[in-house]
Amino acid sequence: MKLYQCHKQVHGKPMNRGFYNKFKGWETPEDEDPTDEGYMVVYNMGTNKEYISWSPKDIFEDGYTVK
Repeated sequence: MKLYQCHKQVHGKPMNRGFYNKFKGWETPEDEDPTDEGYMVVYNMGTNKEYISWSPKDIFEDGYTVK
């Protein structure tokens, strides 16, 4: 695989994995810890390319800083 570096701006909100799954209308799989700290991440907020995902806290905070 190729190595990529991120240059995007995103919107993020602290949210544990379980709450994110509830927000999406999903059941938390048995092999996931619903108390895992993380962020709901919104890419391209307010556009027709908006995309929402979840990222573990350490991964998000290592890659993004508040603007």
